[in-house]
Amino acid sequence: MANSVTKKNKYCFDANRAVVTKVFSDINETDLFNNDNNFSRQIFFSYLDLLNTYKIQQFLTALSLSTLADSIRESNIYILLFILSTLCSSVLFVDSDISDQYNSLLNAIRLHFNQSLQSTILQQNMNEKHMTVHQRILLLIWDLSDRTIVVPSLLRAGFGKSVIEWLNYPTLTETARRPIVSIVHNLSRHDNGADELNKYGAIEIINQMQQLDNVRQSTMLLINTMALALLSTPNQIKTDPKGIKPILDELLQITIHASTAEKYRYNGFHVSEPLAVLVKLFIDDTTFDYVMNQAETNLPSNLTSTIKLFSDLLISFHVKLIEKNRLEQFTFIVLFNIL
Repeated sequence: MANSVTKKNKYCFDANRAVVTKVFSDINETDLFNNDNNFSRQIFFSYLDLLNTYKIQQFLTALSLSTLADSIRESNIYILLFILSTLCSSVLFVDSDISDQYNSLLNAIRLHFNQSLQSTILQQNMNEKHMTVHQRILLLIWDLSDRTIVVPSLLRAGFGKSVIEWLNYPTLTETARRPIVSIVHNLSRHDNGADELNKYGAIEIINQMQQLDNVRQSTMLLINTMALALLSTPNQIKTDPKGIKPILDELLQITIHASTAEKYRYNGFHVSEPLAVLVKLFIDDTTFDYVMNQAETNLPSNLTSTIKLFSDLLISFHVKLIEKNRLEQFTFIVLFNIL
């Protein structure tokens, strides 16, 4: 059908895309996917398999959109990417899920973004349609990388090297930088991810980016600092603790909010994320003392309230160990190490 598409057909496909994205957004608000893991897994991998075809991979790496038929294919790819991103947070992944059978797809997605950064058209924001898929790809990788169990698959597809290259790209827009920074942070949450990123000078690149005015004045400063903590050795942390008090305040504040939030998530962070950074930073005694005794939070915290916060969370996640959820197991281990 795409090969004989007319402008009228294209209008119908664009309308269909809008309807599908709205329907999936509304369904996601009902918790249907969260309440039935088997169903959410079935739907997720069905759509991932639709994307995992040779023709789509070939189309992604070709980059140029020259016909109306190409626009239809692009619209369909957008729908698949949107659905996968919507479902990603609801799926409980296991080790073998994103296996080698999807490596070619992940590689094609990575190459597509590489080519997009080098495209003059994209840099000048002249091709709105293509930018939409370009951004949707970034959001899917952001969502996938947030599931730490998937990180090894992303590393096998070359994302460890690529995200550092993307972050260092001279014409990177602020719209693109935000998800890339979070992808770097998510990869660094996995030991193999941290090792891979450090191979390509991640710490140096992030430190350079920290000097940009628009980074120093945004949430990216927090995420960059979290990534740096996870990428650094204990000795590096001890030798560079300065200027970190506002970040420590924010990390503790996120932990406080997430401790009482649904699914232990607040402002996009699972409670394990600030905790994992804090336990790494606590190698420095001054940092530990500040967080436990002096941190400025709302509501005000002190030694007793902070110990109670960590203790209550430890008990909560100990109860959840029976569920054999990797994220909850990791959170328990981090809390155990803090206390």
